Amino acid sequence: MDTFTAHLMSSPVNCAFGRRLLGVTVPGLAALATIASALTATGCAPATTGRPRPAAYRTATHRVMTPLPPDASARENGLPTTAAYETQPIMRITAVTVRVPESWETPPLVGRLQHHRVVAGENLLELARAGGLGFREVRDANPTIDEWEPRAGVDILLPSRSIVPRTSYRGLVINIPEMRLYFFPTDAMPGERVPVLTWPIGIGAEEAPSPVGAFTVKSKDENPTWVVPASILRTMEHPQAVVPPGPDNPLGDYRIRLSIDVYAIHGTNDPWTVGRLTTHGCIRLYPEDIATLYPLVESGTPGEIVYQPVKFGRAGGHVYVEVHQDVYQMYPDLERYAFRVLAESGLADRVDAELVRTAVRVKTGVPTDVTRGAPPRGVSLVHTTAPEGDV
Repeated sequence: MDTFTAHLMSSPVNCAFGRRLLGVTVPGLAALATIASALTATGCAPATTGRPRPAAYRTATHRVMTPLPPDASARENGLPTTAAYETQPIMRITAVTVRVPESWETPPLVGRLQHHRVVAGENLLELARAGGLGFREVRDANPTIDEWEPRAGVDILLPSRSIVPRTSYRGLVINIPEMRLYFFPTDAMPGERVPVLTWPIGIGAEEAPSPVGAFTVKSKDENPTWVVPASILRTMEHPQAVVPPGPDNPLGDYRIRLSIDVYAIHGTNDPWTVGRLTTHGCIRLYPEDIATLYPLVESGTPGEIVYQPVKFGRAGGHVYVEVHQDVYQMYPDLERYAFRVLAESGLADRVDAELVRTAVRVKTGVPTDVTRGAPPRGVSLVHTTAPEGDV
């Protein structure tokens, strides 16, 4: 029994995780039968759920669009002015399947892009959390949209599709510029199709960057007490050497300590900081995401933190590039870095160099089709509708 399946035996949170994997109906995913048996053995009926979703998640994903007033702004955008219409529910794509690449292969794409028509009162932070995304992911994919008061009826792109980073593809994989964590089975082997969980993260601020390197899980604790390091204590407006568990604790309800110095993966008491540079180097998850991850890892689980602002991948015979902000300014010339990564991938003769340059310039974080000579796909360069990845 692998690590993922073994942890299904412990809690309602894991029941939800197992059912999520069962929804990934990919032929050849042999673990599904074992997961299904584990769910039955633990009494996880299909209709049950794990932790209740936060209110922001429910309202953002199942909201009926109300009638729009017959005003100039509605007519200007070609929207109905009298009839009510319903928006499609937003999928929270945090469970995917991945064929683990061989060392010489280009990483795959997973997930799918989604569109959402804004309802009055929504904002990008709420929509990001609803879609299992961080704030910057949604903002960068929609650079012309007001993040706090987007106009009702405007179309928002939810970039819940990504190119898997180049890593060891085992255990916890964190890509800093992408602000995203991937959780692979620790026994994943090249060529296998495996279930993978993925979530948005908050990372260290520029003056306190998150580290890069291999690590293992050192320990974990529920309802942690935060003993504030002296370096942080000196910067606090109201210094507090020890912060007990509770709503004022920035670590949230769960902490997973890493073997790298004092760094950890933890929750938060301020969900809107996920997808931002806000920590002192630790990795921060939404409360509902750390609650799912926490019981699935154990001491010794391996991991890797990488820094890959530019990723190339392949899907459906096409080549894609995904470009994120160089959040820590590691590369003075991001375009030169992009073409170096392209050369290392062995795909240079298959791409349109000008399309790559444009993707580097706009940095939407959306996988973009840059295949040389391929017919245009989608409505623009960065909002493509090519064949989707595994979900």
